[in-house]
Order: sequence, then structure tokens, then C-alpha cells
Amino acid sequence: MPPPSAAPLPFLGLGSEDALRAVADALPDGLFTTDAAGRITFWNRAAARITGWSSGDAVGRDCSLLAGDPVHGCACGAGPIRCGMAERERTSKTCSVRTRDDRLLVIVKSAVPLLAPDGTAVGALESFSPVDPVPGGRRQDACARPQASGLLGRGPAMEELRRMIALVARSDATVMLHGESGSGKERVAEAIHAGSARAAGPFVRVNCSALNENLLESELFGHVRGAFTGALRDRRGRFQDADGGTLLLDEIGDISPVVQVKLLRVIEQRQIERVGDSAPVPVDVRIVCATHRDLRALVDAGRFRADLYFRLAVFPLRVPPLREHVEDLPEIATAFLERHAPAPGGRPRALSAAAIAALSACTWPGNVRELQNVLEFAALQAGDGDLGIEHLPAELRGACAPLPRRPGAMPGPEEIRSALEACGGRRAEAARRLGISRGTLWKRMRALAPGSSDPG
Repeated sequence: MPPPSAAPLPFLGLGSEDALRAVADALPDGLFTTDAAGRITFWNRAAARITGWSSGDAVGRDCSLLAGDPVHGCACGAGPIRCGMAERERTSKTCSVRTRDDRLLVIVKSAVPLLAPDGTAVGALESFSPVDPVPGGRRQDACARPQASGLLGRGPAMEELRRMIALVARSDATVMLHGESGSGKERVAEAIHAGSARAAGPFVRVNCSALNENLLESELFGHVRGAFTGALRDRRGRFQDADGGTLLLDEIGDISPVVQVKLLRVIEQRQIERVGDSAPVPVDVRIVCATHRDLRALVDAGRFRADLYFRLAVFPLRVPPLREHVEDLPEIATAFLERHAPAPGGRPRALSAAAIAALSACTWPGNVRELQNVLEFAALQAGDGDLGIEHLPAELRGACAPLPRRPGAMPGPEEIRSALEACGGRRAEAARRLGISRGTLWKRMRALAPGSSDPG
């Protein structure tokens, strides 16, 4: 059925309306327009063929006509102004829509706002094409999705971590990742995203400790022109960038009280306010946060809001340090060498048994990140050949080999003195031998200096 001639198209500035309708009907992809309130004003033949909704069915109805499985990221029906599309040059996502015969259909959808000559948003132009129907008209189980996560290891600790990732990926629950620096929290966040129904959406990461309070607020929520000195134009925040996907807030324990209040409001209301603006912008974002700090202790100390903590820690997940799954070290090391430090010609390098034994004896206070640095050093030492124990840093193969230590135990003055002597006074190597970071060693030496009380 041809579209009713009385249904006006939003301003497009391209020839006559009849000519435009003819071009749109010749396209193989679904295409439709809406007015500023989200009511459909045009529906091409391909859109009718793909969805089963005829032009007569669709024109004049709200675009929520297509609303499918909400976990796939569609937020149909809000209209280009209320849903924030008017602020964007273009949006694109993979989502699901509901056909007339009540099937869920996965589509790739792109949308642009339509502007009148004076720049006012008067509607939206959207196109879509089918990707793959959802089997049985139901959302695929997140556990069945491939997880291109980069997580390595088959020991008990990693298998349990994978089980927990698969469990939480099924939902949109907010996840709190705990773990030491370098243990792979970002890889775990990526695995949660990849195993979720949001996998086709964006994965956006923000390091909260890298920005001061004002910059972090603008980075997260965006700002409008003139909001502060240097704000020369409107800017989208990372929440908007992650719309329909996952936002990783790394080092969440470092955010200021002001940002904590605003983040709490976003979690509760699922909408943001840009810096310098009071108009709410709805966002559809799954939050994963990560920290190496004890947030419970920060809450008790009054430095982190208790209500925000409980909103973020809906599903707490601990990422084990490398020393707790050292049986996976050979697999992790081999994979890193193959990917980042192959021999000339692309030949994979081998690790000798002695090198593996020396690496496995370490406590790895820097975790996987530290292991990667050591392997890169060893690969440069080995040149074109395989890696032996002789290519490892001296502190891993000589008198400065790591000492066995109970996790969390602090070295006493005699242990520190012996470690420094064994390592020739080199604090970085002594810290490795003691199984602590260089900064922790320095603080410990200050605490144990004459005139200082031992904190224990």
C-alpha cells in the first residue's frame, strides 16, 4: 500500500517529496522517518517486507512499534529529542526488533537527526537491515555466546572466574571487580561484555584516577558549550558513548565526593545531565567498575559513599592474582610471546624448563603485567632464539631469587636487610625478592627506621 500522501515528511532539502519517496522505496534496506515526538511519518517498502508492518500500519504510530527485547539495547519510542539523538551526528547499533507476527529479529540500525534550515531538530531518519533471527523468537543465552576475552589459564581459580563471568553476563547487573594492579580486571570486564546481550554494543573504558574532579565529570557526562573556560563546543560524555553497551569505570575508588553523588544519581535514574546543562539525557548503559582498593575500608573511613558502594557492588567479583594460579603461567607466557614477541619470521618462541621453573617461583607483586614486562626483556636478550633462564633478569635467576612468603605478610627489618644485601642494594630487585612492590618496600623501610614505630 503506498504511504498516505497526507503524511508529510520532515524537511530534507532534497527535491520533491514524491521523488524522494520513489528513491526510498527502491532501497533494499528498511528506511523510515519520524517527527520530533517519535511518530513514524514515512515507511518504505523494504521496512514493510522485513518487519511485516505495512506502511498503513506504521505511519502515524509511535516508533515503539518496533520495540523488541530491551536487553539488546533498543530504546524505541522516546523520539529523537528525548532519546538524545538530536545531539548526535549519527548513531549505529545492533539490536532486536519485534515483527508483526511477534518474532524477534536482530538488525543493524543507523539513525541521523533531521534538522530544519534553522537547525531545529524536527525528526529522525533511520535505516536498518536484518542480521540473523533470534532462534525460537527468544534471546540467546549469554553463556552460549563466544567470549573473545583473552582470558588464559585452566587452573581451578581461572575456571571459577570463568563460571562467575558466565553467570553475571546473563544479566544487566552492575559488577564490582576487585583485584590487585595488573591482575587483568579489564580483561574480565571485556569478557563480561563479550558474553552479554550487549556484545554488539560499545565497550568504553574510563580510568577515574587519571583525571581531576572537573575533567572526570566532563569526561563521564559531557558538557555544553560555555559550561567552563575552554568549552568551545558541546561534547558527548562517555556514558553517551557507551549507550547500548558497557561502561568500565576503572579505579572507581579514586573518584571525588562530588562525582560520587552524580554517579549515584545516574545509576538510580538512568539519565545524565551534562556539565552546564539541566536537561536530562536518558542512557542505556551497563556499568562495570574495578578497583584495587578496599572500598569497604573507604566507606568506613567516610571517603566513599555507602549508598553508592552498595549500588555498585551488586555482583562483587574477585580477580585472582597471578600467584594464586601460577600453574597457568606457562600458558600465559607462551601466548604473550606468540602474540607480542615472536622470533623473526613469526616463529613462536619456546621457554626452557629452567626458565619456567624460575618464573613459577616468583610471587609476582605486579601480576600478569609484570610477567609480560619480564618476558619482553627476556625476548630482547634472546635475540632470534628461544628463551632460557640465562635471558631472564638477574634477580629471577641468581642470588636474588624470590623468597616464599605468606600472602599479605610484611617483611621485618632483618628480611629487608638481607634482601638488600643479596640484591646489591637495588630496591626494585629487593622488593621483588620480598614479594612486595617497590613503593611498599620504601614505606616499610621508613616505618622501621630508627625513631619510627613498627606498624606491624
